[in-house]
Amino acid sequence: MAPGFSSSSGSEPRGAQAHGHAPAPHFRASASLPDDRFQDAPVCWGLSIGVAGMLSQMRGVAQSAGFRFEPKKTRLKRGWHWLPLSLVPTRMSVVRDADTLDSRLPPPLIITCGRHSVIPAICLKERWGARTFVVFVQNPLVDPANFDLVIAPEHDGVTGDNVINTRGALHHVTPELLATARDSDAGRELQRPGQPVVTVLLGGPNRCYGFSKPDIARLIDKLRMVVQRDNARLIIVSSRRTPEPVRARFVEEFSDHYVWDPARENPYLAALAVADAIVVTCDSVSMTSEAAATGRPVFIEPLTERFPAPRFRRFQDSFRHAGITRRFEGRLEHWTYTPPDDAARIGRIIREEMGLPPNHSSSISQACPATVAR
Repeated sequence: MAPGFSSSSGSEPRGAQAHGHAPAPHFRASASLPDDRFQDAPVCWGLSIGVAGMLSQMRGVAQSAGFRFEPKKTRLKRGWHWLPLSLVPTRMSVVRDADTLDSRLPPPLIITCGRHSVIPAICLKERWGARTFVVFVQNPLVDPANFDLVIAPEHDGVTGDNVINTRGALHHVTPELLATARDSDAGRELQRPGQPVVTVLLGGPNRCYGFSKPDIARLIDKLRMVVQRDNARLIIVSSRRTPEPVRARFVEEFSDHYVWDPARENPYLAALAVADAIVVTCDSVSMTSEAAATGRPVFIEPLTERFPAPRFRRFQDSFRHAGITRRFEGRLEHWTYTPPDDAARIGRIIREEMGLPPNHSSSISQACPATVAR
């Protein structure tokens, strides 16, 4: 057990710099480490706008299914991207840079995520038919029958004959990846012997949460309590949605700790790997799900809702009732749980649906049950 913890029972990012008396560590790290296991594997295209959370979900599924992940950035053209998808024609002429999706030989697997990838995914399925298997991750906001498989979290409420429901967000964070990140230059630099490491993952404003000044002040006060009571070292990692004034406030308040500088390389995986506990703001399903992959205590910092957030509440309630997360109260506790591993289970289902033999080349651990609505 890490120093400073009491014991009880229980069942998104860009670069890096330390702020404080010590100079910034010079290392290169990223939210995705190279994985040589998939160099010779068949290719899987991943269609999305290219944000970290979407890429993590698609990469996790692709690699669990034994495919080499190749991201493809897709966006609808101006004018079309504002419309409901039911009003957007299913043709490539509404997609920016559609020529990047031209290929003489179709990839055997396409995984797609986010509303900007719906139309190109449907078009590619119509073009290539049974030669490519198309999987949509998240709620497609159109008939799931447009795809071979839809993978949506339980809190989205998506159902259909070809829908798999998962507990949280899919991701590519595995025990092997965390071990590599922990032993990297970044991991070694972030650790402090004798101090519990608390990684803080900051999201940012979205439709439901505004990241108000009182919210930020409350989180800072709680983190000060952890530092004073438990002698904790903080690793604070912002996301692409974190406003710069908010990040700057954490730099000012915790100058003796590590606050990520967006001008530097991303230490996200190393920050997860070395953590004894993780605090995540409640606006990010992806970061909460990735934090839970560590098996470490995950604390959720509540934020004020500017608009009702039933989907976020359902997700957070699910993880809390499963004994994975607890509300952050400004103190450290220790508990254990089995990390969810939906990506591994879904990787096996994809191979079965594609008529492929079980995948033994990539590490697939025991997954929490995923419900297939059939």
